[in-house]
Order: sequence, then structure tokens, then C-alpha cells
Amino acid sequence: MDFKVNREEIVSAEVIFDDTQEQSVELDYVLPDYFPEIFKIIKCITTPKILSYNVNGDRLTYEMAVCIRVLYCSENSGAVQSIEQKLNYTKTVDFGKNGANPRVCITPKVDYMNCRAVNSRRIDIRGAVSIKVRLTDLDKKEVICDAFGGNIQLKKMPVTYPSNRLYTTKRITVTEEFDLGMSKPPIANILRSDAVIASGDKKVIANKMIAKGEVYINMLYSCRKDGNDSIEAMQFTLPFSQIVDMEGIDERFVCSVESEIISCDIEPRSDGDGNAKIAECSVSILITCSAYRTAAAELAVDEYSTMYKTESQKSDIKIELPPQQINASCAAKAAIDYSDGGISCIYDVWCSISSVNAKTDPENNQILISGNAVYCVMAQNSEGEPVLLEKEEPFSTTVPADDLSELSSVDIKIVPVSCSYNLASDNSIEVKAELKITGTVTAAVSVCVITDIAVDENEPVKKSGDYALKLYFTDENEDLWEIAKKYGTSVSAIMEENEIEEDIISGKGMILIPIV
Repeated sequence: MDFKVNREEIVSAEVIFDDTQEQSVELDYVLPDYFPEIFKIIKCITTPKILSYNVNGDRLTYEMAVCIRVLYCSENSGAVQSIEQKLNYTKTVDFGKNGANPRVCITPKVDYMNCRAVNSRRIDIRGAVSIKVRLTDLDKKEVICDAFGGNIQLKKMPVTYPSNRLYTTKRITVTEEFDLGMSKPPIANILRSDAVIASGDKKVIANKMIAKGEVYINMLYSCRKDGNDSIEAMQFTLPFSQIVDMEGIDERFVCSVESEIISCDIEPRSDGDGNAKIAECSVSILITCSAYRTAAAELAVDEYSTMYKTESQKSDIKIELPPQQINASCAAKAAIDYSDGGISCIYDVWCSISSVNAKTDPENNQILISGNAVYCVMAQNSEGEPVLLEKEEPFSTTVPADDLSELSSVDIKIVPVSCSYNLASDNSIEVKAELKITGTVTAAVSVCVITDIAVDENEPVKKSGDYALKLYFTDENEDLWEIAKKYGTSVSAIMEENEIEEDIISGKGMILIPIV
């Protein structure tokens, strides 16, 4: 007997590490001599960012920076002072398996941060940052797609899967100087600087991808205006364009680009008249490029022979469908009250996002997203003192998605694109944030496929009788495969004998079963 099989290599994603690490943050800071003494701490702003990472064998090494900015006032002064310190950490993860080209997702968040003035020139900061690390890699398995000889019968399932994946990251730094213009006063201290990528585009050329976008930069600084201490807010737009090498990519791939702000640093520079009216902005961006191609295959999920006894080995494999890109937005809002008097003016409002949770709802084909929005308002009270108001408010929204199942995975990021306010009364502020939701949702199906078949030609199948045809009364929606397997015949023989075009019986009735 000449028996042979054809095999197909199926590629699916496998989670090789998913855990959370912790990093304590400690800073004992003494003010330089040229800084005024501390009378009141207004706010301690802590921002953790992943600077870089590298996978070597079964080990991931990443660098994280925790940027700490302390805003305070000195005695008998309305000027806001700013102290900035960056603490760098290097951490490793042993995930116990060599990855070919694993996809890395690292998400840091502040668990808590306590800041206190030990005395008028010394600040003590204690806190902790947790870092969620998730690595996925390609898992290749050989499965049977066809078999010949020994009168073998195969039940096949058509699948579409990503046959080739490309993944790479690149960090870039974009620097530009912005002139404040005639209407803005010179910079005394930078109080806040952040950036958000408002728009993006991509283009594929041979073995390369071009990533483009625009960065909105927000700056808040203290100054002297009309002879008084004041605060000013500014916004700049900074375009970027970068070529990323991706060997093997072409127009046949479906591509996606995610750009994330790593850091945004602003330094005041003097103009020709000696005034600090130039802001030198340096923005670091992590560009993540993903691409995939799909292939179609028919995989064997069941087998039998009409002539010989057979044995098969099976394995459950997770087949991912092509990922869907998420690009949505939602609005979040809150009301903030000031209990120590009234508000005379508002300098700036901003928002940050924490505790993001996303889960699939296959029944309604949607993704349920929730989280907390932390709103900050820099204002001046009725006594002319600077104050910073803060409030954390939960939000939730839904995003539609197709082909969801219990095996679907979601990877999303939420960033505030803009923040506006309305002074409802002297001590009440209504704040509204526009949130941008990006990421991917990957649906998947679990299939039990045949990985090996053995045909024993020394043990023929025993026939139940010497008849050539058998009458059979079918039930509604009965599968012809199960009938053919039970009586040791073929599906094609039953369909030909009864002139049936579908392999699922639509209703009850009688059919003839030819015995082959």
C-alpha cells in the first residue's frame, strides 16, 4: 500500500510571558542654593516611561525612567517653582523560552507616590511603580491537510491564518525650537510639558515602512506678566517622518503603525535680546510597526479508512484571525469644586488616564472599555495664590468589533487628545477630555486538528454484511460525515447515490447508503 500525507505549517501567536513587576521609587532631594525655599508643595507629578528594551534569547531587558516634577511656592510669593528629577532603572525578565521575534508590550503605572517637605530645602519622595510585561511569539505546528492511499477519508476544515508576520520597533528623537512670539512673556520655569500624537499615517515601499504623524506639545510655564507673577500655557505642533527597515515587507502585507511618546523635554532658550522667549522641544517617540500576510488552508480534523484500521494523533491549535485595528474616540467629563474660596482665573487643564481595562463582549460584538481619568486644573484663587485642583473620575465606553469569541485578545491604549473647561461658578469647574482609543483586537478559534495518521494494512475493516446498499432514516441537520464513518463508506458515495449537494441533511427522510 502506498500511503502518504501532505502537511501544512500553521502559525499562531503564543503568550510566552504575562506578569507584573514592581519597582520602588525613592528620592531624597536637597534644593540647590539658587532655588527659593519651600513654603508649600502644590503638586508632585510622576510619569513612568519605558525608554528601550531588548530581547536576547530567553531574557528581556528594559530601561525605565521615572520623571518626577515637584511644583511648590516659597513664602510671601505667588511664583510657582518647579523641580524636575529623572530616575532610571534597568530590569530583566527571564521568560524561559527562546523567542524568534517576540512582540513585547510593557505598560508602567504609578501605584502610589508620597511627597513631603522635610524642611525648607529638602524633599523626601517615596512610592512604587508596577510594570505589566506581556510577550507573545509565533508558534509553528505541522498539521495534516491531505492524505492519499488506503482508501483514507478526511474531514477538512477551511481556515485563514496569518502565514507571515513582521514586527519591529524604532525609537526616534525630534527636536525643534519654537518662538513664543510678541504676545507671550518670557519663560521663568517650565511647570509642565507633555505631548500626544494626534494623527498618523503610513506608507509601504520595498523592505521599508514610512511612518508619519503630528505631535501636539503642551507647555505650562511660570512668568512675570504686567509686573505680577503669572502662568501661561502654550501649544505647538511638531511633524515627524521616519523610514523603518522591515525586511520582506511589500504591498501584499496588511500593515499597522503605533507611535508612542516616550518623553517630552522643553528647555527655555534666550533670544537675541537676552529674554527666554524660545522653547527648545525634544520629543522621543517609539514607533512600532507590524505587518502580516494571510494564507488559506484546509486542515484535517477527522479521519477513517473504508479498508483498514487507522490511528491518528490530534492537537488543539489556536488559529488567529487577521487583527482588527481599533481607532475610536470618546469623551469623559467631571465637575471639580474648590472649597477654600473662589477661583479668579484658570491657567490650564489637563488629563491623564489610569487603570484601563478592556474585555470582549462576543454576544454583542463589542469591546467594553473602562478606566479612570485624572483631571488637573492649574488656577488662581480669589486671594491671588496659585492652586492645583485634582479629581479622579471613572469612565466607560464601547467599541464595535467583528468575529469576537472567548479566545479573542484586546490590546488598547488611551491617550487624552484635548482637554477643555467651563467655569460654572466661582468655585466649580466643569472639565471635559477628548480621549483617543487605539490598538488591536485579535479574534481566534481553537481547532482540534490531526498531526499524524497511521494505517494498519494488516488489519482490514470488518464489514457488517454482504449487502451493497442500506436504508437509513436521517434526522434533521444530520452530518453526512458521521453517517459515512459509521457505515464505513464515503461521503461522496452517499451524495452521488442520493443526488445530495450539501453534506448536512436539511430534514428528516430516507437515504440509500452504498457500501464501498
